[in-house]
Amino acid sequence: MKENNKRKKQVTRKTNVDTEYYTEGNVVRKLESVYPDLQPKTPDKELPGKKVRENKERVHSMNFPYLVMLSVAMVAVLGLCANYISVQSRLTSTIKETQKNESKLEGLKNENDSVENMIATYVDLDHIKDVATNKLGMVYAKKNQVITYEKTENEYVRQFDEIPR
Repeated sequence: MKENNKRKKQVTRKTNVDTEYYTEGNVVRKLESVYPDLQPKTPDKELPGKKVRENKERVHSMNFPYLVMLSVAMVAVLGLCANYISVQSRLTSTIKETQKNESKLEGLKNENDSVENMIATYVDLDHIKDVATNKLGMVYAKKNQVITYEKTENEYVRQFDEIPR
């Protein structure tokens, strides 16, 4: 690759003063002004003229409509801030209440699981058989007491029909 060593000259005009800039690669260098600064800068306070003073006074003064509009804007901003704080407070309390309810739900689930496990361990089929046969006087059915039949329909059994023998 060839390196481009050419200088590009750019002239800009600001406040009646020409300034020359040279571009070398990607760097722009400000060299020097072609013409010296002919007009010294004067501060705003030293500018003569009655209109200038009147404009400054008008800009710095607050009139009644401006004051009313500013007051209304301030009240609106304060109202919005108060509303925002209220909504934020309600949101925070709702989040805390939700967390409290979730922890309560988790506790109830744990308690339910423990009661379910206790019931499952308490149900003993041998104990049920013993209570049914000894205390309640139940006996097993004999072979001739059991009636079997075949269903005629595949879907369901009608309970109001007679049982076939």
